[in-house]
Amino acid sequence: MNDHPIGSEEQVRAELNHVLRAPSFQATDRNHRFLAYVVEETLAGRGERIKAYSIATDVFGRDDSFDPLQDPIVRIEAGRLRRALEHHYLAAGSLTGIRITIPKGTYIPAFEAPEPAPSVPASAPLDLHMKAPHVMVRAFEQHCWAADWPDLGRTLTLQVISALTRFTELFVYGFGTSMALSEAHSAPRVEIDYELTGNLTITRTSIRAEFLLQNVREGRFFWSHSIERVIGQSLDPSELVAVCGAIAGEVASIIAQRDGIMDGQAREMAGEMPTQFAAYHKLIEFQDYWRTVDLGRFEPLRQDLERVIAEDPRFAGAHACLSLLYSDAVRYGLDCGPEHPRPIERALLLARRAVQLAPMSGRARHALGVAEWFSGQPGKALETLRVACELNPNDSELNAEFGFRCAMRMEWDVGVPLLISSFQRNPQQSVQYHIGLFLYRFAMGDYEQAQQEAMAAIAPADVHPHPHIACAAALIRLGRHGEASAHLARAEAIAPGILDRLHDDLSARQIHPDLVAKLVLTLDPSRNGVAVLRQRGASQRH
Repeated sequence: MNDHPIGSEEQVRAELNHVLRAPSFQATDRNHRFLAYVVEETLAGRGERIKAYSIATDVFGRDDSFDPLQDPIVRIEAGRLRRALEHHYLAAGSLTGIRITIPKGTYIPAFEAPEPAPSVPASAPLDLHMKAPHVMVRAFEQHCWAADWPDLGRTLTLQVISALTRFTELFVYGFGTSMALSEAHSAPRVEIDYELTGNLTITRTSIRAEFLLQNVREGRFFWSHSIERVIGQSLDPSELVAVCGAIAGEVASIIAQRDGIMDGQAREMAGEMPTQFAAYHKLIEFQDYWRTVDLGRFEPLRQDLERVIAEDPRFAGAHACLSLLYSDAVRYGLDCGPEHPRPIERALLLARRAVQLAPMSGRARHALGVAEWFSGQPGKALETLRVACELNPNDSELNAEFGFRCAMRMEWDVGVPLLISSFQRNPQQSVQYHIGLFLYRFAMGDYEQAQQEAMAAIAPADVHPHPHIACAAALIRLGRHGEASAHLARAEAIAPGILDRLHDDLSARQIHPDLVAKLVLTLDPSRNGVAVLRQRGASQRH
């Protein structure tokens, strides 16, 4: 077993069973057996016997003549298993607090738990004098049907590093350091904030690259992306290198956008850079908040961003993110203290300042559009969000926001394609945007799909009543009253009295009156108490 095992054998087995049964563990039956075999062998104290030969013969059914030097099946399947595990933990997290990994260079599993981020005393002042984020690009694994291009993975690694160095606010380790640390078996002795790993798969007709970005300090994978490009039959080496170069440029731009780090060439469009690099870290924290909709992060982040704009008053990105927080205060009924009794006024002020500082910034227009929406100006908000998307048409978050707002106004032709494409490009974006697709499915009478979209909108923290209300509405239309009752009970527990004021609540969110009417009519039998549906569900069960 590991030199420093984490958790008991029972916990490890519980985690193994959870992974093997989870829909997010997208692996073949062969790799299910592969994972179970190496974990059980390790728990039994036979980890040193786990070799390519034993896996091939005991798991894959190869005969005694198997030669790992001639047959790369175990190495290829191990790479696929690693990717499947990374995807699972990115999508679903750990059940037990333990993560099962297969470290590169070995087939012996490790049982790990990320170290918690160090706590900062509440009285400690915000440190805005930190260095630039340090990024390490690990050598990308390569899987190829032929051995003609053994270094294409290294070529892509170099191209990604080169592309990232164009973003001058990043500290990116060079290619030599990347290669040395990727091949080292011991922990690196350099400081790393973010680590990019990837895999390159080459077939006769296509190149597929898969990427994962990890916050090393917290041990969290918070972004994943895949890019596939068709290649010609000639398989010209210059064409392959050119395709890898295009992939590198795309992934570097997305990473910079994801972390709020702007290309130096776009400074005139994005506004002035902050005087302290640590301000960017708050934008990263905001992106995590926006994706998870974890209201526990709201107040500390609001206070931190207020300090950021006080110290960097011309940093448009911080103004925009802070504006979105104040709009969320309106959306979720949060108290911002006596200094801001009307958070929507603060949201509008900050957003307008962001646009003034960076008139060509999509993020600034995003903040302004959301603030206009919650100030009761849906038409003006849609026009602002449309401009934001025109400024940055490849920003999946902007497309999702615009599509979401269009769906709320029943502008299906614009909103639905934007929402669908945004989730295809960025499946891990904020779950709140699924409500836009719920509204479309519900309006069209596709209640089964509507219920699935509503379920997908329930954030991990589960502190918002509206996805549960949406679930209940779809379930009632499907005749599943007992399940609907449970969701309504949860909505009432989160926001007491929400059902009694549902019409006013939905109208205040600028949802189209026809949608409000249909939702309220559907839920009307239970607006004066969830017990009605509970009773109906119980009678149906008996």
